[in-house]
Amino acid sequence: MTTNFRQISNSEKFNEAKAQFKERVIRLNPCHNERDLSLNCLDEYYYARDKCQTYFDNYNNCRRFWGFVTKQRRKEGIKPYLPEPEDRDKVKAQYLPQYKA
Repeated sequence: MTTNFRQISNSEKFNEAKAQFKERVIRLNPCHNERDLSLNCLDEYYYARDKCQTYFDNYNNCRRFWGFVTKQRRKEGIKPYLPEPEDRDKVKAQYLPQYKA
């Protein structure tokens, strides 16, 4: 009797876990890309923070904006407070005119 199951290697398990972790991070942190860009800048310029200030400002603005969105949605009783990644463009267009940086 043959089985249709195949053994999953450790590297496949690792890659699957890594992909699941990345999906979770993106779902929970809407500023994940900005975070990565700022960290990559630090790596590129050997941690000379002054050269990466634009990236830091962009990340901080992103965090403030999504904090504002979360706060507004909580006040309005809209769940989830932080929208899913596929809904963020629509939500961003809705709340951006109300946001004062």
